[in-house]
Amino acid sequence: MADQPLQAHFVADPIELPDGRRIRVSAYPDGSIRLRVGGLPYVLTEAYLSGDPDKDEAIVKLSPGKQGSAAAYNYTEELAKRNRG
Repeated sequence: MADQPLQAHFVADPIELPDGRRIRVSAYPDGSIRLRVGGLPYVLTEAYLSGDPDKDEAIVKLSPGKQGSAAAYNYTEELAKRNRG
């Protein structure tokens, strides 16, 4: 990605999720796409980057953790703090 242009030619308005996290999508002239997601940490839990030939789609799923990871614990604790406060 060293040859990736520094300037995106399209940046979508941020999407705010119900819990306050924000997602922003940027597109670059070389065809690459960048996702910026607030509320770290995340774990990559699903990726179909070759796409489905019938649908011509790529899928990336980020999760606040899975199967006891530290990311899952941190996210659960953070949500509990928000709900108490």
